[in-house]
Amino acid sequence: MSTVRPFFSVVMPTYNRAHLLPLAIESVLQQSVADFELIISNGGSTDNTRDAVAGFSDKRIRYFETEEKLSIGDNYQYALQQANGEYITFLGDDDAFAPIMFERVKRVITERQAQVVAFQYCNYYHNEYVDDDFSYIHPNTLQIPQFTGETLEFKAAEAIKQLFGYHGLNNAERNGKFIIPYLANAVYHKDVFSRIQSKTNNPFAATPADMYMAAAVFYVIDSYFCLDEPLHIWSRWSGSSTALPHKKGNELRKHYEKLLNGQTLQFTPLKSALPHNCSVNAVLQAGNDFQGVNYQSEIDWFLYYKTIYENLMYLKSLGVDITEEIGDFQKVLSQEPVGLRQRVNSEISKFSRSSKRFLRNNLPFVVKPLKKLLDRRNPNKPAVIRGIEGGFNNALEAACFLGKSVAQGKMLRGAQ
Repeated sequence: MSTVRPFFSVVMPTYNRAHLLPLAIESVLQQSVADFELIISNGGSTDNTRDAVAGFSDKRIRYFETEEKLSIGDNYQYALQQANGEYITFLGDDDAFAPIMFERVKRVITERQAQVVAFQYCNYYHNEYVDDDFSYIHPNTLQIPQFTGETLEFKAAEAIKQLFGYHGLNNAERNGKFIIPYLANAVYHKDVFSRIQSKTNNPFAATPADMYMAAAVFYVIDSYFCLDEPLHIWSRWSGSSTALPHKKGNELRKHYEKLLNGQTLQFTPLKSALPHNCSVNAVLQAGNDFQGVNYQSEIDWFLYYKTIYENLMYLKSLGVDITEEIGDFQKVLSQEPVGLRQRVNSEISKFSRSSKRFLRNNLPFVVKPLKKLLDRRNPNKPAVIRGIEGGFNNALEAACFLGKSVAQGKMLRGAQ
């Protein structure tokens, strides 16, 4: 094996996704920059994952597998340990990169001497989907956010405030150009992981791991860069944890309880195993690991309870059973100081009386035409492209379509 360090390492943990994995692999091999390695870690699959990888003869692919089944976090950690690249990124085994991703990111790295570059992502819907405002999305559809093509630098302190604000932990003014560096929509210099792992043995053990890592990064760097271009395809399908409408009743809770593997959330007042609360816990866990009690100065617990309640009402509108979570919410809130409890209850009362939120959560048949009207008046609304229009039939083809759209400046904000 060559001792020359590749510029990029793509880390791809996988488990029983042999039917989707080749598309993700191909999206890496089609990159316009060829200086990379692809690390595939098979964490104990029982399907034909090995055969799916063996179908590729590219020497840049490095394949590893374990006899025992690895947890998600352990598989990520094991895969990362194999990476030799100067800059490291991650790709889900059901996702895809636009063919120009390396090219665009390398330009920012070179021009800005960047250690971390985050970029926008798109949603690709394999199955039918109902979005936040009850709009129906057809199968084989790509949702592309508008973009400026600009690169913006964020100092670490401001990035932490933005991240806390995003999760309803403070009232910092939101910057629309702030991009959270999840594992798959960011590229990191290898030294960033060395600094993180000097504080924690396995940063991927948290649930969700990418949210913990996003927070941890801001504690070990001085600044990072946001590239306002969509370069990553995030798959939404019935088998993914993000496809909320497919996890009704108590299925969503069971899914996150399985991810937590018996662990209890340690840093949030509420212990509900639902996506938003788990993400908040991961952010606070990173703060505790890297800042100790100092991170708590960033938190407004009133906003935490307010945001959690609104999120629960949203999940209820999707058909998720929140009976257990509401009970936990009321019990924990009753133990808070009187002043905080009164503020939260007052906000809940206003929420219930709000006709706009009431309609959105309970009368989607009224909201749908209203949303369509508002969308027509919104110059920055995402473009929704069906495969039948864009000529794509899967996530890989959608990524190729995305790459051409970005390169040509389509959906560029402000373009005529």
